[in-house]
Amino acid sequence: MNAIGKSSVVFVTLSGLFWGGWVLGSQTPEGQEAIARAYAAYAEQQTTANEDLFDSTALRAVVCGGSENGAQQPCLAVVAGGRLFIVDAGSGAAESLIQRGVPMARLQAVLLTSSGLQQMSDLSEMYGQAARGRDDALLPVYGPADTQRMVDGLNQAAGMDGASRGLQAWGPSPEPGRSVIVFEGDGLTVSAFTTQEDAFTGRVGYRFDYRGRSIVVGGDGRMIGAEAALNADVVLQGAQSQALSHLRQQASMTAAEVAASARGSNAGLVVLTGANNQVEAQVQLSEARAAGFDDVVSGRVGTLVELPLDNMEINVRPL
Repeated sequence: MNAIGKSSVVFVTLSGLFWGGWVLGSQTPEGQEAIARAYAAYAEQQTTANEDLFDSTALRAVVCGGSENGAQQPCLAVVAGGRLFIVDAGSGAAESLIQRGVPMARLQAVLLTSSGLQQMSDLSEMYGQAARGRDDALLPVYGPADTQRMVDGLNQAAGMDGASRGLQAWGPSPEPGRSVIVFEGDGLTVSAFTTQEDAFTGRVGYRFDYRGRSIVVGGDGRMIGAEAALNADVVLQGAQSQALSHLRQQASMTAAEVAASARGSNAGLVVLTGANNQVEAQVQLSEARAAGFDDVVSGRVGTLVELPLDNMEINVRPL
């Protein structure tokens, strides 16, 4: 059993102890203190176990956002070369990662696919968590042109200047057909790109290339059909079902459209993100497969996608 698997067993054990302890007297101060110590030990063990996420043997992505009361809370974490990148900071994104023992001090940058409130709502919390335990008081935030204005407002509200402390906005401004590198080092290249339609609506996608493996994050745009997404091992793409596309005024592609684009761009695996519930996730999968693309899974919160560097496998499992 790997370290992450062991951590899950410990959690189940602690949960049993919690409920058993409650019945046997955890309402006493001593019992509550014992349970608090147990959970603290579990959290520390989980964080230690998740250090494996940062080794140099694979390119990895974690789904850390989904939906809440029908509203999308987008967040995807990509880990490579010992660095953590977060694409979109939806509400609760930081807490979702912390609960899974992902060390926020490793955060290199936040990459926004849009400057909408849904993509930025947890930025301040994310900065607060990332700033703990490290010397660098700045957190780079990449995104569309409007990112600068939104980030300036967050800095001002928090009393930070964005120059020596706070969120530091960068606008890569990619043009259709022309990617812009936003990070490069230790075998990892992170590029921002867009399409003609997405450029008009102010959306950006990101491609992560790490020692021969690749992940593309398309957000809610139509990035999977872009030239920059060609031959990606994995594409994480927001989508909606055909039935709901008529009811929602969103720019998200339908699952069938994603599948058709994935087939045309020679994607290895598509991870559909943002389904409101398990039923909608299954509908999306069915529509994608009916469109002729079978290598598709639903990305629920906590899904880990791992691309080993020593083979061409793609492993998907809960974190």
